[in-house]
Amino acid sequence: MSKNTMHTTPVHPGAVLRDELDEVGVSQSALAEHIGVLPKTINEICRGKRGISAEMALKLSQALGATPYFWLNLQNNWELSQIRSPKKIKRLAA
Repeated sequence: MSKNTMHTTPVHPGAVLRDELDEVGVSQSALAEHIGVLPKTINEICRGKRGISAEMALKLSQALGATPYFWLNLQNNWELSQIRSPKKIKRLAA
């Protein structure tokens, strides 16, 4: 992973994946073949249309050198950033 993958605002993990593929000079199709998934799957992740599962995080970590937790944290941070709660929910009293 490059040192430029630290983000202060959440970004979709697909944007990070696109950057990584550009950095190492590998196409989406080549990555898909290398990790045993359909090219459509990688393309949808890169376009922000699909999230990263635990299984995909493991495959990406093995292929690109980051930990699975890196990819899952990107996904979790992205999902949390997309939630807009309409009202504050009071904490349950014990």
